[in-house]
Amino acid sequence: MNLKVLWTISDSMGTISDLKMLKNINDINIDIVTADRKNKNSLGFSISDKKYIVPNGEAPDYIEKIKVICQNERITTLIPQYGDELVPLSKNIPIFDKLGVKIIVTPDTEKLSIANNKKALYDYFACCDFIPEYICVSTLDEIEKAIQNLGYPDKTVCMKPASSEGSKGFYIITDEKVDILNEGLNTKISWKMLKSYLKHYNDIPDILVMEYLPGDEYSVDCVCKDGETIVTIPRRRVETSMGVAVKSIIEKNEEIIDISKRIIKALNLSYNINIQFKYAQDGKPKLIEINPRVSGSLVANLGAGVNMLELSLKLAYNLPLPSIDVKWGSKMIRYWDQMYI
Repeated sequence: MNLKVLWTISDSMGTISDLKMLKNINDINIDIVTADRKNKNSLGFSISDKKYIVPNGEAPDYIEKIKVICQNERITTLIPQYGDELVPLSKNIPIFDKLGVKIIVTPDTEKLSIANNKKALYDYFACCDFIPEYICVSTLDEIEKAIQNLGYPDKTVCMKPASSEGSKGFYIITDEKVDILNEGLNTKISWKMLKSYLKHYNDIPDILVMEYLPGDEYSVDCVCKDGETIVTIPRRRVETSMGVAVKSIIEKNEEIIDISKRIIKALNLSYNINIQFKYAQDGKPKLIEINPRVSGSLVANLGAGVNMLELSLKLAYNLPLPSIDVKWGSKMIRYWDQMYI
């Protein structure tokens, strides 16, 4: 089988590994066209067959720009990479179907919108015990009241925009002393200092103020279709850098696997889905967020014997799936490399 794939964001830390995974699917011959936003030196541009600059997913001309690329390049498969692209592309699946383009995204746009927004997600599962204690706010005064209601300053709390990518905008609000001269990049901050920064914002977007979760963090990569899970692989994040796992262990955590399957079923999700959990003080796992797309560390599963991109593509095209035998206990360590262009 021959496919021509449009990969929409090409400058993330996992791009090169992901594109290599596509190229190494034995029984599918894949040509790759990459896109990115403004960055003409994007990592993925160096190993793709063609490259394009595109607007962000919320731009009024985004769909038209993507459609033109698909037509000009005779794209067969579109794999979106960024949160703001997912819902617009899902809404326009019929248009791309007419062009012969299969989009690897959840077709249930209403449920996808819930998965893609942390406030909507938490509200949807509010009665479930895997949701952390949270308050949604959108003004400075509301943030201050919310952190106090959650126990600050006696308790550490945290906050994050309801709609954001990765670790952007995430802060741990604490009265503990932070050694800013000797520690690396740190998300810990006092409310006094954070408040001084937030005063400069004319408009504050929806913010989730949440209980602080001190336990182990798990990033769960799943492949599914129409709410039915094909494979669920949790990995414990041992060490992170800039929000991306640099050391992780594939672990068969049945508790996490069960909750992930329930979430996928309830939200009718499809294809590559990433679900993140962190353990609370009481030892229970709490849902952090869902990334209803390819995750930044998807390649970790390849070391455990599973090519998650291969599974999604074969699901999309109704091809026979390979046998799945996860090598539990596999570890991934990332290191810096360079490229000359």
